[in-house]
Amino acid sequence: MACFRALCLCLLSLALCGCGLLAKDTDIGAEAADSQNGVDPVWQGDPVPYAVDIKVEGGEDYLAGKMKDLSQLLQLKKELPDSMLALERRARQDQETAVKLMQSQCYYDGRAEVAYEESAKPVKVTLTMIPGPRFTVGHADVIYDPEPVIPEAFRHRTRITGFWGLQKEELPPPDFPDTVPGIEPGKPVVADDMLKAVAEIPERLRKTGYPLAKITDSLYTLNRQERQLNASITIDPGPPALMGDIIIHGDENVSREYLRRLMPWTPGEEPWDENLLADYANTLRALGIFRSVEAKAETADLRMDTDGEREGAAILPAGIDLVAGPERSVTASARYDTDTGFGVEGTWEHRNLFHNGEKLTVDVPISQQLTGIKTHFEKPAFLARDQKLFADAAALWENTDAYQQQSVKGDIGIQRKLARQWWGGISIFAEGGSLKDNEHDTHAYGVISPRGGLRYDGRNNKLNPSSGAEMELKLEPFSGYYEERFGAFAGTLALAGYYAPLGRKNDGVIDDTIVLAARVEGGAMPGSTSLASIPASLRYFTGGAGSVRGYAYQSIGPRDSEGDPLGGRSYQVVNLEARFMVAENIGIVPFLDGGMVYKDEFPRIFGDMDWGTGLGLRYYTPIGPVRLDVATPLHRIDDDPPVQFYISIGQSF
Repeated sequence: MACFRALCLCLLSLALCGCGLLAKDTDIGAEAADSQNGVDPVWQGDPVPYAVDIKVEGGEDYLAGKMKDLSQLLQLKKELPDSMLALERRARQDQETAVKLMQSQCYYDGRAEVAYEESAKPVKVTLTMIPGPRFTVGHADVIYDPEPVIPEAFRHRTRITGFWGLQKEELPPPDFPDTVPGIEPGKPVVADDMLKAVAEIPERLRKTGYPLAKITDSLYTLNRQERQLNASITIDPGPPALMGDIIIHGDENVSREYLRRLMPWTPGEEPWDENLLADYANTLRALGIFRSVEAKAETADLRMDTDGEREGAAILPAGIDLVAGPERSVTASARYDTDTGFGVEGTWEHRNLFHNGEKLTVDVPISQQLTGIKTHFEKPAFLARDQKLFADAAALWENTDAYQQQSVKGDIGIQRKLARQWWGGISIFAEGGSLKDNEHDTHAYGVISPRGGLRYDGRNNKLNPSSGAEMELKLEPFSGYYEERFGAFAGTLALAGYYAPLGRKNDGVIDDTIVLAARVEGGAMPGSTSLASIPASLRYFTGGAGSVRGYAYQSIGPRDSEGDPLGGRSYQVVNLEARFMVAENIGIVPFLDGGMVYKDEFPRIFGDMDWGTGLGLRYYTPIGPVRLDVATPLHRIDDDPPVQFYISIGQSF
């Protein structure tokens, strides 16, 4: 009778499932029957606690680790099933998953078995994976239908490289492999690797002149007798194409001619390259003018070019979809240091002043040490795509322990991208005003300086780098008058590097749980006149949040008879940090800083330095980390406090 009752209830449950009345495995029988109707307790009862053991026969232990990541039994272990039947359904799902997992790893004859020990408390569930022999690749053929056409223009190509385009590199013609690249016959291959390698074939062709390349057929077969997986992939390469002009859709407030000047290709001259299109889209996004930028091939406007060596190649324009964003913005920021006090800064910015991407920024800093107004203007694509014109002007009042200054200054010049990660620039700088330092009463002064610089930026992230390096060299000869004529040739060099010792994750992304960061910086004034003849605002200073934490602002180095900082003609700074992520958006940063300023023309490399150490807290946001640093000097200077606090936005370097 109990069996008949269970059979009837099973049929009723199936009928209810077909009508959509039963939704969850763990609730089977909850509404169909209860203990008052005499239902077998296997259908509803007390929660069933259980333990899981996943085993693999044959020594392929890595399969057990992968299965643990996929197991429903393990993922839902805290949600106890309300019957043995519900537990068995979870186990059957894991059994099916285990078979699929083994197949994805080239164990196509693999099977899985489940065993229960109901007498154990908790119930023990054992999942045993029996992978069997592993299949290998027999062949992985690639067939092109129709046969690809390679125009003469694609066979002899060069690419400009090196500084200022002074070198050219020969590029090989497009390659059409007859087997799937990266897949070796006679070796096993997991499903993800095979599918990824197949998908990369048309992607690679779209970067070498064939924008319409696509997979038209893929056939995978098993030879169980030989235990081999065979693949046959059919690719339609599409017509060869050259990069054409751009067709812009959307925002009308930006000059079309300006947008064309930003193109990283010459229309009709270069084979189609998806990388160039992506580079162009990123350039437009970086302007800050558009809310969104989408770039794609305009296949509807494909046309053939029969001109000379380009015969057989198509001209394919790029479609650019633009959504206008706000051209103006107003922002504000604040910071606090125990040595310099509280400071705020307001910023107004216009990013399309004359409809050619010109940017005008106005900053108003207000603090105990610095108050005034600063403006910055830049015109991108000035005479060349990778070149911009910039101009800076400022009127400032500055009051520090080293000097009091009222000044007007300006700088105008050109910056140019020299290579992929290299930039260079030249400018002319002028400054004048009144200055009072610890050795002089208030006097008028003036200075003029031609400037040159070179910068390398190989960081993987500008706001929060975890790998790469950065270098900046500045050369600034200057001369002027301050009670008497003075002159010097100032040069500074800064190097920074970032390293993530845990390497990369499975998806290739750098594991930034721990990042080691280091920075060294130094400067010198060879051939300069005496220190006293150089205005204090042009001397080197160090100490404080931007250099050596733990010490007061500008406090490290020579002092006058009253104990106030004098500055120097050379300096050096070292910063070391270990950045640990302790939660999703929280990090801690122990650090060690060192530095010194010298009256001499050149620094004493790594000698006679003042060191500070401390601990930082980081809260990571989309616009960069919010930073709190607490530091103490290892060599206290006079009456400086034993602890310094710094609050600001962004990493220290």
